[in-house]
Amino acid sequence: MKILIIYKSVHQMNTEKVAKAMARTINADLKKVEEVKAEDLAEYDLIGFGSGIYFGKHHKALLDFIANLPPQNKAAFIFSTSGIGIKIWHHQLRNILKQKGFTIKGEFNCPGFENYGILKLIGGFRKDHPNEKDLEKACKFVKSLI
Repeated sequence: MKILIIYKSVHQMNTEKVAKAMARTINADLKKVEEVKAEDLAEYDLIGFGSGIYFGKHHKALLDFIANLPPQNKAAFIFSTSGIGIKIWHHQLRNILKQKGFTIKGEFNCPGFENYGILKLIGGFRKDHPNEKDLEKACKFVKSLI
C-alpha cells in the first residue's frame, strides 16, 4: 500500500510533528500542501490530510487544494492539532473529501501549543503538546489504518 500524507503547519509546527511521526511509522511519503499537485495523488492508495485548526476549521490552503481536486476514488484519513484537542473541527474537511469521492478511514486530533491572539498575552496554552504521548497515539492511529 502506497501512502501519502499532505499537511499544512504554520505557527508552532505542531501538525508537522504529528505528520512526521505518522509518516515514519507507516513509511508514508510526506508533503506540504504547497508541494503537491492533483496528479500526484494517482499513485497513492491512502492519503492523509491534516493541519492545525484555525477559527474552527483546517487551514484554508488545505481546504482549497482539496476543493480544486477532480473527483477521486481514494481512501483518506484526517488529522489535526488544536488548542482544544477535539475532532469536532473536522466536519468541513470531511464534507469536502466526501464530495470529492474520498472514503474516510479514520480521524485523529491531538492538542497543540496555541499562542494566537489573546492567548499570547498569557504565554499560550498547552505548551507541552504535542508531546511524546500524543505522538504515540498518532502512530497507533495510523497503524490501525493499514
